[in-house]
Amino acid sequence: MDDTDENAKCGCEVCAVKCWTMEGCVGDAASLRYLCTCSMPCSKGGVAPPKFLSKDAKLPFLISLLMGLQHALAMIAGIATSGGYLIANDACLPWQRDSQMCDNRSWLISTAWICSGMLTLIQVFRAKIKGTNYFLGTGMISVMGTSFTFLPIAREMTMEAFYEARSAGEVTEGAAMIGYGKFLGTCLVASLFEVAVSLLPRRIREKLFPPLVVGIAVMMIGAGLIGSGIKYLGGGVFCGENMVSYFGAMYEHPFNYAIKKGTIKCNENGDVGLVFGSPEYVFLGVGTIAFGVVLQVFGSPFLKSTFIFWSLIFGSIISAIATKDGNSYWDTDAIEAAPAVTFFWAGPHGAIPIGFDIAYFLPILICYWVTAAETVGDVQMTAYYSRVVKMNPATGEPETDADADELTSRIQGGLLADGVNSMIAVLCGSPPNTTFSQNNGVIALTQCASRSAGFSCGAWLIFFGLFGKIGAVFSSIPICVVGGIVLQCFTMVFVAGISMLSDAGVGKESNRRASYIAMIAIAFGVGVALEPQIFDAGVTSPASFYHANLGFNYGIWPKYMVCNTPLQRTITTPSACDVGGTAVHDATAAQCTTLNGTFTETSTETVAFPYCANDNGMCCGEWNKAAKSLRTAVIVILKTPYCIAPLIALILHMIIPYDNKDGEASAGTDKASSTVTASA
Repeated sequence: MDDTDENAKCGCEVCAVKCWTMEGCVGDAASLRYLCTCSMPCSKGGVAPPKFLSKDAKLPFLISLLMGLQHALAMIAGIATSGGYLIANDACLPWQRDSQMCDNRSWLISTAWICSGMLTLIQVFRAKIKGTNYFLGTGMISVMGTSFTFLPIAREMTMEAFYEARSAGEVTEGAAMIGYGKFLGTCLVASLFEVAVSLLPRRIREKLFPPLVVGIAVMMIGAGLIGSGIKYLGGGVFCGENMVSYFGAMYEHPFNYAIKKGTIKCNENGDVGLVFGSPEYVFLGVGTIAFGVVLQVFGSPFLKSTFIFWSLIFGSIISAIATKDGNSYWDTDAIEAAPAVTFFWAGPHGAIPIGFDIAYFLPILICYWVTAAETVGDVQMTAYYSRVVKMNPATGEPETDADADELTSRIQGGLLADGVNSMIAVLCGSPPNTTFSQNNGVIALTQCASRSAGFSCGAWLIFFGLFGKIGAVFSSIPICVVGGIVLQCFTMVFVAGISMLSDAGVGKESNRRASYIAMIAIAFGVGVALEPQIFDAGVTSPASFYHANLGFNYGIWPKYMVCNTPLQRTITTPSACDVGGTAVHDATAAQCTTLNGTFTETSTETVAFPYCANDNGMCCGEWNKAAKSLRTAVIVILKTPYCIAPLIALILHMIIPYDNKDGEASAGTDKASSTVTASA
């Protein structure tokens, strides 16, 4: 088939499956035998893989469904967690509860699945823009999903709006929804960056995305999220971050709903309330990971490539059966309340109100740069595994000029679809989307590159999303089980970055320059991932229960410095009786006279108090909005691993010259597109 036919039909021809014969419906037995044959530790070889199926090969109906389901199951958990579960879950905690945002949790999961399925169809179709040489879509199995890159900023913007409303004395119900709407609107505007990048000439795109910098960016996405994943596995982020602070917390503190007798109980695991790191939580989380190991040892190719999904199913079943003191690890209220069928804008509180926040525009723009870099690597590897282009294994570059032109066209179409699809996603209420690269591993394993599987994958994701009960079931899974899943997803991203850095020459003696740049960038990236409070005292500190106070008082740029009018505070000095230098408490004036002491009456004083203490950050009456926005942008960049690290790497990459002995090799390496092997 030539390009003209492909452009005219947009890939629709691969869907024309003849299902009126047994072979047309089921396919050949060899393909099914390969997919379903389990392996054994002591076995050598196994069932021979089926013949390679090209991107335009027509698949039998059953094979198409199975191949598409395999791609969908490989990413369904990642889409759900980054597509709304972890964002809305923050608003379900008692001390910062926004019922409207919390109620949207299962709906956001369903919306993310529907969006990913619909946007996958756009990527796989590949349509030429009339009158130009530009394409929309890759025309390959480039499966879309919500990006992990935006997850930390989405969570911060959502709950920042809640705390701002509380500080201003406003109604907090629905405030988190407004914050999430501002995140979506800011992403909507910033997505134009990726659209613009897709229209740039190839040589400019290569300068924007050198593999060394891209590898560091991808690695830091994982580094910034792994810490959260291990806290989920231990019972929850909040209780995990307060193993120090709760010992000094007051029993009657107005926001300490979870504090009792010197302990903070994790309350994101149904009715079971245990302290962080309890064996019950850890065993459930690690059990999900262990089941994935079993599948890698004994499973068939189908099970191995979808191990994340089956691990989630295993952990969910075990946690549903298990109880603690008669209490269930599951919260079934959301399942009962969820509608049978759902769709965009059909959340329990209507459509998300779209807004905009200039303070987060630059950090989100950097996120799109990282996402675009991921897409470049993803599309290259999809083209390679789909045998659309031939790559030179020594240089990582296309073998011929025709291959280079074909790859450039596919990357351009993928980037444009990423930008357009992200616009569509945020308008539907879901975070920005990007290509999920673990699907490249599925292609390599099954030898099936047919777009029929891509269309089937999109249809499966839409199917899962349409039924609201499925999303509600996922939102009710105990956080410790979810932790076992997302910890693996986040680490996949980290490992992908390591692979890309290896391809870029990091660690090789002949490439001292690349190793040095990576060392400096990773030092700050991993550093802020471990200790973000170096730049923002209110983030993930050992006393994070008081994070709002700490962020107001301390840090490289504390909030009180952008506050025009600190709130006035009334300081009350209680009455006192001084008897010979000894204070007698609760003594009246008459009693103090009897004791021959000096009595001091109760006094009050109203002062403008610039520092927060036990006020949960509510210490400013009027902010300097411009300065506060600038501070927010700067602090977010400094404390976010995948913002600060790639920026440092890009600056160093631009100013440090190549060494004579490795300049040619380094330049060649930087021209090569990078390899991505894990989830976006």
